Amino acid sequence: MRCEHTPHSLPAFPVYSLGFVDDEKLVLGGGGGAGRSGIKNKLRLYRSKGKELELVHELQLEQNEDAPMTMAVHPEASEIVCGINSAEEKVKAGENQNCRIYSLEKDEIKLVKSTQTLLPDPQSDDYQKVTTFSPLYDLLAVGSTNNQVSLLSYPSLSPAAPPFDIPKDGGDLFDLDFLDHYLIVTGSKAIYVLETPTSKGSAERGSKEKKSKKKTSSEKPSGSLVIQQKLPVPALPGVASGVTSTFRSVRSVTTKDGDLISTTVFGIINTTPPRTASKGAARKAFVCSWEVQKNSSDAPEWKLRKTRAISNKAVTVFDVSRNGKLLAFGSSDLSIGILDSRSLAPLLTILNAHEFPPTTLRFSPNGSKLISGSADNSIRIVEVPGTLGDEPSRIWAMMLYILLALLGVALAVGLRREW
Repeated sequence: MRCEHTPHSLPAFPVYSLGFVDDEKLVLGGGGGAGRSGIKNKLRLYRSKGKELELVHELQLEQNEDAPMTMAVHPEASEIVCGINSAEEKVKAGENQNCRIYSLEKDEIKLVKSTQTLLPDPQSDDYQKVTTFSPLYDLLAVGSTNNQVSLLSYPSLSPAAPPFDIPKDGGDLFDLDFLDHYLIVTGSKAIYVLETPTSKGSAERGSKEKKSKKKTSSEKPSGSLVIQQKLPVPALPGVASGVTSTFRSVRSVTTKDGDLISTTVFGIINTTPPRTASKGAARKAFVCSWEVQKNSSDAPEWKLRKTRAISNKAVTVFDVSRNGKLLAFGSSDLSIGILDSRSLAPLLTILNAHEFPPTTLRFSPNGSKLISGSADNSIRIVEVPGTLGDEPSRIWAMMLYILLALLGVALAVGLRREW
């Protein structure tokens, strides 16, 4: 099925993060970084209707601060949380307010609160790499390039648990996501499923916060993040010995069909050929799906369901639609693609979507749009048909293909008889 997609050039604005506030409004984060590139670091609020893109508001960050490298949106509170390093002199002084809340009320971006999750280190270039909310928006998980994960209460930003450091055999931190009261920490070499210390009664606390909307600031850590499971990189079909396989992203989605509630986890795995391989050897990327079975007392049980190769080069960004039907990815071959979540089959591929590899990618809340961004100063808006991935549409497409093929055969036979 063909999808309409439109590129939008954003001069002098390399894009590194984005988030949807609602189905039409989105925030982009980008800029030239902490160096003296001359390109300002900014947060921009846009309105997107169909193919159009309208700038609503722009907030320029302070001089010498870093670009917004990661972003998470709290749609009900009209707030975003960004990872932005303070200016170099403040970082060296141990005053790096790297985790920041911004309000989007009245279509204006305003700083509300900030905190420091990175340990002071004048010699370090670490930054906040991943930011994600819990399902109830009462917890915020942030991960940094120093392989440390911080769990914060929201909106106070006070620690909800001591920081968690990925073990050395887990590799580098790449992604974070919540699965009920568990936190999924994705390292390059292993996935860690952590039980959050606030899991008991978190739903009750979340409902109370929504009703009262009080912003407390005196919360204290209630316990540690405990490893319940460790999952290694699974064996991949057709991958030769000597090839290194690493996780890139892992996302969970829970769907309801009548009384049936199911949870699936999707993961991206990139491969790297050995040094002895030929120069043009493929660096295939795979998508995996796990069926997660929840137990009353034990940690959820993950069962690998399907694995499929999706690109001949590494995947850089990944997202899952809110209804769980579609998966989207951006590749270092400059393409973006959409997959069916059940079969993992490709539904759409856009070649040369950007001039540089995609740096961010998100579905809109209702799944009608997919927007990708890149450091090439552009975004691409993909209009996703509501029938994309539906079983009836695939059946009709197959029937149409068969009918056209039969028509072609009939025409060929008729032409032969005339001759």
